[in-house]
Amino acid sequence: MHAETDVDRPLITIELANVVGLPDGRIAEWEALGDGTEPLVWVEGGPGLPAHLARADVVPVLDRFRCHLVNAPGSGRSSAPVTEDGYDLEAIVGFFEAWRTAVGLGPVTVMGHSWGGLVGAAWAAYHPEGVRRLIVIDGYAGAGSVAAAEVEAEQHRALDRIRDRPWFAAAWRLWEGALDRKDLSEQDHADIFAAILPFYFADPDDPMSLAHIDRVRREQRWHVPVGEAWTGPREDADYRPLLAGIRCPALVMVGEHDWLCGPVWNRALAAAIPGARLVEFAGVGHLPQYEAPAAFRVAIDAWLGE
Repeated sequence: MHAETDVDRPLITIELANVVGLPDGRIAEWEALGDGTEPLVWVEGGPGLPAHLARADVVPVLDRFRCHLVNAPGSGRSSAPVTEDGYDLEAIVGFFEAWRTAVGLGPVTVMGHSWGGLVGAAWAAYHPEGVRRLIVIDGYAGAGSVAAAEVEAEQHRALDRIRDRPWFAAAWRLWEGALDRKDLSEQDHADIFAAILPFYFADPDDPMSLAHIDRVRREQRWHVPVGEAWTGPREDADYRPLLAGIRCPALVMVGEHDWLCGPVWNRALAAAIPGARLVEFAGVGHLPQYEAPAAFRVAIDAWLGE
């Protein structure tokens, strides 16, 4: 059974294994997982979600890559910016690039999910010397990159599949009531996200989906200031002109039933990146790495093989 919308789970702290100092005095929290030798850096979404949630996301590629999870500015023990300008896309990318050089990594494969896909793509555009390959999972190129009518039609199509579920109406009311608000606490964000998590899965009542929903509800944290900073012009921009400068190989993957960053968003993103490959997974929502891990890995292997 899905949790009620008045979720009362406490917010817990889960730390990554390491911290490193950056040249400007900030701290970046990170850890590395996996048996592969080639470095991969995961960029978490949200914005504002912590990187420890991705311990499950990178499971399909742990034998191929050494996967680095890095908390973005303000998440976990990573230093928050001094001013809101530190949440600009270029500034966030600069934080990740400073971390890469601080820990002594050469060029990396960047894998970003959702909002993290935009950050990862911008990293490849701003710092081509640091990014060897780019993988975007259910990302987008800014809210201005796709016509609002296309977005609305796709969202309705994805959500119509689950509108009859008994928990849907209450969760949707919470989501709609929170849009564009800047007075929400971290607990408010956690409660709303817990309620709408089933929206992210093609079949939210599948045992696999329920297990992931329960885990994320337990482990989620939110860095609220970055979310507030991205409610407005930063979110509404069209970043396709920036991404047109990417020169590394790029793979864009998306689930057919993603209600948040679905195919219409990712087609625009892939079209903006020269030579990018687009893979769409049938019967999958916002999280193909959970819902279709075998197909997810096959798509990556096929792309790497070329």
